[in-house]
Amino acid sequence: MAITTSIRMPDEIHDQYETLALATGRMRNDLVVEALRGAADRQLHEIAMIQEGLAQSRAGLGTPNRRRDRAVQGRRHASCRLPA
Repeated sequence: MAITTSIRMPDEIHDQYETLALATGRMRNDLVVEALRGAADRQLHEIAMIQEGLAQSRAGLGTPNRRRDRAVQGRRHASCRLPA
């Protein structure tokens, strides 16, 4: 099933897709749908990876980051020191 929608795009983007359509013999709509699908797939994959990493971190399964831990520890110690 397909749903009709409209979007506003800059003239140069429209012109690029028109050029692609003419060069490839494909419909401009198909090219735009392909681009939107690819962008959505990438973003959904990134979100899933972030969520997985957060879940692993909360479960204590993350890889230790010793450099970060030392930096945080150093800041804690510095903030606990009494002024001279």
